Amino acid sequence: MTVTTGRKLALVVLAGLMAAGCSRGPKSDPMTALSRGDYPAAERSALETLRVKPKDPHALLSAGMVYQATNRYDLARQYYEVIVTNQPQAMVMVPGEGSRQIVDVARANIAQIDRITGRNVVRDASQSGRAAGATPSDEPPPPSSRAVTGPQAFEGMVPGAQSAAVTPARIAPTQAETNAAGRFRTLRRLFDDGLITGEEYARRRSANLGVLLPYSTAIPPSVGLDRPLPGDDVVIERLRALALALESRAITARELAVERTVILDALMPGEARKVELPALPPRDMLEAAQAVGRLERLRAMGLVSTDEVAREREAIERALDGTLASARVAGSVTGLRHGKPPAAANGANGTVKAGQGVLLATATSEDAARKAWAGIKQKYPEQLDKLEVTFKRVDLGEKGVRWRVLAGPLPGAEAARSLCKTLKLHRQSCDPTPFEKVK
Repeated sequence: MTVTTGRKLALVVLAGLMAAGCSRGPKSDPMTALSRGDYPAAERSALETLRVKPKDPHALLSAGMVYQATNRYDLARQYYEVIVTNQPQAMVMVPGEGSRQIVDVARANIAQIDRITGRNVVRDASQSGRAAGATPSDEPPPPSSRAVTGPQAFEGMVPGAQSAAVTPARIAPTQAETNAAGRFRTLRRLFDDGLITGEEYARRRSANLGVLLPYSTAIPPSVGLDRPLPGDDVVIERLRALALALESRAITARELAVERTVILDALMPGEARKVELPALPPRDMLEAAQAVGRLERLRAMGLVSTDEVAREREAIERALDGTLASARVAGSVTGLRHGKPPAAANGANGTVKAGQGVLLATATSEDAARKAWAGIKQKYPEQLDKLEVTFKRVDLGEKGVRWRVLAGPLPGAEAARSLCKTLKLHRQSCDPTPFEKVK
């Protein structure tokens, strides 16, 4: 089967399924709908067949092609894996190639998905692209009641799409990432099930998209999206129960609106009362690669689009370039001293005081940073009175300029960690970082 090397599947198996012995009529044939680009109709037709014949190879192939064409790679792969597991002897006509085994077509499509998603670790297919215990956002029941194990599974990288600058890091998702992704997944399920409107979905998603795309989204997300939340079904069933209660007049429309708003705001606020601090640029290649790996995991789960992924990758690489360009390097290429002598280099400002410090806040202007420092110091005088402060300007490209509030110097890294541990107990943001102040 001919497939593209990009992110979209070239649907070349069209009338071939009917020629291979597919006995469905034109109204129910999924390939007819696929040829029109009507993916919802093709999906419905394939699933109707699978409810009656769960191992029908043509319906399995059709469903897989629908999901692959709509970038739901994890689900597409599961349907193809059922074909590979069952080893049907059915044939399909492929334009330009003649008759081919459906098993071979399924294997070719699995290989294409693997090139797109970088799956290369043996794992149960039910775990593909999902965190443990997560429920898919817009997927019908699995094509088979028993587990289907494939030769490869999701790892969260796209080697064919990556640049030479940043390679996705192979790292398991954190609990915070899993929780945030789960909120977006639940929001999507609410929209798909008709429990929220398109306007509600778009508004709440766009207001918090920065938690998924921190480097390319200008609007900071609400705090608390990394906290755990009840499962998707709990939220969905509660909203359905409220709707039924209104229909039976057990509650009023006002009572429904109040509780519904509370539930949705707890899931994902449409208007943030308090926002997260802007993401710090990656310190090195490893951090940048981890950010790209996380991004590809989100794409595989269907939470971000291909265009959003491309913009975020560019922003990550720009941030990394800025970090590397400003990094200080010991010594010189020749091994000899060059430039101005130390006294002249320090200029009229005198000596440079450096050491370990802590990052306490980030602001959009120097005045705001100074006000933030005054408020923090007033709240924690015992810990901060003996420390000096510096306000470091950082250019984040499209996200604008930020000012970081750095306090120090401290005796060492252990002292910085100890101070941050104390401040975080009182819910004060604090991260150990190098401290440098020109006197």
